[in-house]
Amino acid sequence: MGWTLAPGVGFCLAGGDLIFLDVRTDRYLQLCGERRAAFERLCAREPNDSDAMESLIGTGLFARSETPTAIAPIEMEVPETDLAAAPIPRTGLPFITAAARSLYWARKALLPERLAATLDGFTAAKRAAAGDADDMALAALASAYADARRWVPIPPRCLVDALALYRLSLRKGFAPTLVFGVRSQPFAAHCWLQSHSAVLTGTAEEASNFRPLLAI
Repeated sequence: MGWTLAPGVGFCLAGGDLIFLDVRTDRYLQLCGERRAAFERLCAREPNDSDAMESLIGTGLFARSETPTAIAPIEMEVPETDLAAAPIPRTGLPFITAAARSLYWARKALLPERLAATLDGFTAAKRAAAGDADDMALAALASAYADARRWVPIPPRCLVDALALYRLSLRKGFAPTLVFGVRSQPFAAHCWLQSHSAVLTGTAEEASNFRPLLAI
């Protein structure tokens, strides 16, 4: 028996701080002091006393595993390019309507009581997709979304736009990646959608300022 990250949990070292994201409780948590020392012993498969383990388990970030499992931060490469140089397509009313529907859906889908189920649904749909994202076709879809976005009266927000475009992408058979990132001192969080070659929501410059800790 061993321990692993609980479903929907990711972590990273950002500026020397050990930061976790738990999408099921919609919270970020920093492990400090004795909890961090206990976590580092857990990762190194060194023994922890019962008080240390009880403190770690109390965070809700860890779950029992049938076999010993390595606990490590994700390795995620953030593309250095975005859609700034992509041609702006002519977006018709049908696509603007589809983008608007996805945006209104995304505003509800990111509510704390729905976010985990939303991401579980994306994960299942991505597994069922035919293959990796076609980067050129996906970039064209993202550019069309950015153009349509101007006509939808919903304030820009990174998670809203990432979820909306993710939904549109999956419906077209594409499988992009939703990335959550953080930085510390001061703490800030950001998320974006990316393909293998480009950041599809927001800018690559902005995304590069954050350390990825969870990818869907």
